[in-house]
Order: sequence, then structure tokens, then C-alpha cells
Amino acid sequence: MKKLFTFLAFVLFSTALLAQNPIKKFIRKHNNGPENISVTVPGWLIGLAGEIGMLAAEDEEEHLIFSLASEFGTTRVLGFDTNDFSTKKDIRRLLSELETEHGYERWATLRAQTGEQVELTVEMRGDMVKNIVALVSVPDEDKTFFAHMKTDFTAEEVGEVLNRIMKE
Repeated sequence: MKKLFTFLAFVLFSTALLAQNPIKKFIRKHNNGPENISVTVPGWLIGLAGEIGMLAAEDEEEHLIFSLASEFGTTRVLGFDTNDFSTKKDIRRLLSELETEHGYERWATLRAQTGEQVELTVEMRGDMVKNIVALVSVPDEDKTFFAHMKTDFTAEEVGEVLNRIMKE
């Protein structure tokens, strides 16, 4: 009986290790390199910066952006050299895993004439946006930028901010 429990514990532990968070795996893999930069900013610090930004905002658009930013939780930002990795394949794999296995939804794919590409995918729980993943590829500079933000606001709030920014 003891062997059975030991075996089950081993299987559960192995499964937990294999089911790692794909975002952490992506950051860990692409963080290696002489010019690669990875920063994690805790949510309380972002909230504080957002509050200070709202006090310093000179117009309504700035105030709105800082108020939205103050709702961000822990944010991870990663910049890496595209030539060090099979970047397009890695991005497709990450987004596919997030969307098929973790309930994320693709909100936008934008391509500029100059070659830059932006991928935006979010995780919703009910009517709340809980996580945002953004990837920006800049082929002219051979750089890719990744951001993962924990959030706690509605899709309507995001849409309102984007609509106001686009009008101005």
C-alpha cells in the first residue's frame, strides 16, 4: 500500500512539473542572452506609479491611461534579440498553448507596413480581464518585446480607453 501511495505522489508531482506555466517557460527560455532584458514589476509599485501619474496628468487622456495602469497587477516585461531564438515558432507555440489550454482569447494581431507585428491575447474570467499578454516584433532591430500583465478590469473599460485614445 505504501508503494502505491509513493507511486501516486510521484505521478502527481511529475504531472505538476510538466504542466508549468507557459508564460514562465517562455520568459525563462528567452531571458538568456547578452542583450536580453527581463523585468518584473510588482503590482503595488505599478499602482503607486499610476496614482502619482494621475496627480501629474495634464489632460484627460493621460489621466485615463494612468487610472487604467493603476489597475495592473504584477507585470513582466522581456526584451530579447530575435536572432538568438526561433522566435516566430516560439511565439506561435506560446499563443497556441495559452489559447487552447489556458482559456486565453486572441484580441488583436496588428501588422505595420514597416514589418512590426503586435499580438494581443487576454484571459477573461466572467466579464473581467485577468491577464493580458502582448508581443511586439520589430524586425528592423531584430528585437521582440513581451509583456504579461495581471489585471482586474472589464473589457468595457479597456475598450473605453482605446476608443478615447484613437479619437485624439
